[in-house]
Formats: sequence, structure tokens, C-alpha cells
Amino acid sequence: MSSGGWGGRRPDPPPVVRIRIRDLHRSLGRIYARLEDKPLLVILVAAGVTMAVAVVLASSAGWPHVLRVAAATRSWSWLIACGIGELLAYAGYVLTVRDMARVDRGTELELSASVSTVVAGFGVFAATRSSGGFAVDYWAFRKAGASRREALRRVLGLNFLEYLILSLAALGASLLLFARLDGSASLGATLPSLTVLPAIALAAWATSPQRVHRLSKPRRGWLRRLAADSVAGAAMVRKLLTSPREHGLGVIGNSLYWAGDILCLWAALQLVHAHLHIAVLVLAYSGGYVLTRRALPAGGAGIVEAALTLALTGFGLHPARALIAVLIYRLFNFWLPIIPALALMPTIRQLRRRYQHAETQTA
Repeated sequence: MSSGGWGGRRPDPPPVVRIRIRDLHRSLGRIYARLEDKPLLVILVAAGVTMAVAVVLASSAGWPHVLRVAAATRSWSWLIACGIGELLAYAGYVLTVRDMARVDRGTELELSASVSTVVAGFGVFAATRSSGGFAVDYWAFRKAGASRREALRRVLGLNFLEYLILSLAALGASLLLFARLDGSASLGATLPSLTVLPAIALAAWATSPQRVHRLSKPRRGWLRRLAADSVAGAAMVRKLLTSPREHGLGVIGNSLYWAGDILCLWAALQLVHAHLHIAVLVLAYSGGYVLTRRALPAGGAGIVEAALTLALTGFGLHPARALIAVLIYRLFNFWLPIIPALALMPTIRQLRRRYQHAETQTA
């Protein structure tokens, strides 16, 4: 059968098509770079998207219900608890970034650099690349002396550690709900948490001393490279978990990060007189946070609001209370951190030039 038939190899695209695709990719890259240099524009777009999503959700919940919840008398002291929760999250993430920088014979970040990295990453779209807060972590690791590949692997390890801690918290909450020790939930809500077990088993298998060196070797092809870098990042997480004396602060810090953020959401729920069992809250939070705000462009503006509101509603909370609580939570979780991030903008611009120069030199 000829190469153009059903069983043959698909013919390569004509050279003209390949050139046009390459030109389109370069044009989009230039537009993307221009947007990154206009943080105020990104702020306005993110605010517009958030408002649009809030209007749609409020219309779905019913405006009379939303206005009645918004006008209800409440204790504003819960706002202090929201702020305390986010400060704990900041402190925890500083510990995590510092430990991830020095694991596996890495260079320890200075405390000031760690704090600047976390502040910039939390105010993600205002002070960094629109690719998300993990771009700032990459820059920080590069500044500490890591090579391009090593910095990428540490960022992947940081990402894996976040999801591991949150997934284990969701699994624990599911077990409590299944046993009816702290509320109850359907099997459809609790069973998905079990998927973390095969993922942990696969990671443990791939990062075992007998395989990790072979599986993490640099390879050709972007998919194979990503697989090798992912194994190396997971191996760093394994070292963090298996060396509590040396790297215990990193694991504790990441746990504190999630606990502080969940505390902020819990306090926002108390503000609108919405009461959930802790296990239900943790499971709803983890379900609405499939992607963290640090991993999403523009901090996930609009996406996180919709996902968390729907997750809370799915666990029985009234849509109006869920929406207002999530908007209050996002005020502390996302919008207020923009202020210190904007203050760091000159420093971030200087770091960006420095890193771009380093990337050009290594290329």
C-alpha cells in the first residue's frame, strides 16, 4: 500500500506549511512576551474575567439570594483570620522553596530571595511571567546557581510535593467521611481520592535507587525529556520525605502552606454563616484546586472562583453563600498579594533581564 494509504506512513506536511506554522508560533511568542511586560493590562483582564464569572455564578444562584447573603449582619473579625491564614501560607511556602533549592546538593537560597520569590509568585500575574508562579521559582533556582535542567527539575519537584501533600489531605478527609467520623459524603465524592495511591506507587517505583539514575537520564525528544525530568523531580521529593532531619522543614512548610490557605477559606465561610465539617471542606477545597493558582496564568482568575464555588455547592452549600465566601477568600488569596508583588516589579524586571541573558548564554 502506498504511503498515502490507510496502512502507510502519514506524509510530511509541505515545507510551506511548516514555515507558516513556525512563523505563527514566533508571532504568538512575541505577543505573549509583550503581554508579560504589561502587568497592569493583565490585571485589568484578570479583574474583568473574575467579574464576568462572578456575575454568571450570581445569576445562576439567584440575585435575591446573593444580595440577601451579602447584606446579612456578620462578624468582620473573620477577616483577620483570613489574613492570618494567608500569612501562614506565605511562611510555609518560603520554607518549602528554600528546602527544595538545597536538596540533592543544591545551593541554599537566601531568606530575602526566598521571600521575594514567594511574594512575586503569589502575586503571580503582576510581577512575573503569565505562565504562572512556578516561573518565579524557576528564576530563583537559576539565580541560586542551578543549571537550566536542574532548575526545571526542582520546579517539577516543587509541583509534585504540593500535589502530594494536598492529595494525602484529600485522602485522609475521604476516609473520615467514608467512616462518618466527620460528616458524610457520597462514594462519588470520596472514591476519586484513592487515585493518589497508584500515583504514589508509580512514583516510588520510578524513583527507587535501582531505577532512578537510568530513568532520569537526559533523552532526546521533548516527551522523553519531560519524563526524565519528572522522574528527577519526583526523586527530589522522595529525598525530602525520607530525610526528615535534613529536609523536614520543607515538608512541614508545604503542609503549613495548604493549611493556611484552607484556614483562609474556612474563615471566609464563617463570615457568611456557612458551616462545613473540616473533612468536607478539605475535600471540596482539593476538588476545586485541581490546578493551583501558582501553576495557572494570571493566577487562575475566573477559573478558581468557578471551580471552588461549584465544588462547595456540590457538597451541599447554598450557591449564594459559596460564591460570596469564595470571592472573600480570593480577595486574600489572590488580589491583596498583588500589592507587594507590584512593589517588587523593578526587581523582577531586573531579574528577568538577568535570567534571559543566562538562558541565551547556556543556549
